[in-house]
Amino acid sequence: MKACKLLIITLATLVGSVALADTVSLDMHQAQSGNFYVRASMAGTVDTDLLLDTGSGYVSLSQSTFDRVSASSEPQFTRHIFGRMANGKVEKVALYTIAELRLAENCVLRDIEVAVFPKADRDILGLNALSRMQPFTMQLAPAKLTSAGCTA
Repeated sequence: MKACKLLIITLATLVGSVALADTVSLDMHQAQSGNFYVRASMAGTVDTDLLLDTGSGYVSLSQSTFDRVSASSEPQFTRHIFGRMANGKVEKVALYTIAELRLAENCVLRDIEVAVFPKADRDILGLNALSRMQPFTMQLAPAKLTSAGCTA
């Protein structure tokens, strides 16, 4: 009986250690607006700040960011969708797949769909990326996004 309890405790400790080893903590910074952003890199050369937005279904890029990504890689057109904007208008939006969205050295999301918004002035980290990072947690002080689902 003691050997069984010891084995269970040892296994629980090992599983907990593995889970902690695979956890990635991303620094977030808070804008004056109160919104939180994480730093990201796409196509190996394009850096941007992504607004953390659980109300957005997709990673969304401004046209200027998408143009920079397109200059150094070849995003693949996926399809068009119709999305309801914050102002209530419905717009047709192009979706592309980009090869890599890097949030940290050990947090890389591969073949991720991005929505391109020609009139946008910011880039967004939406649910399609966050769902790949699950389980994840947000901590506000200090501002961190922690994920156990990132891959390198």
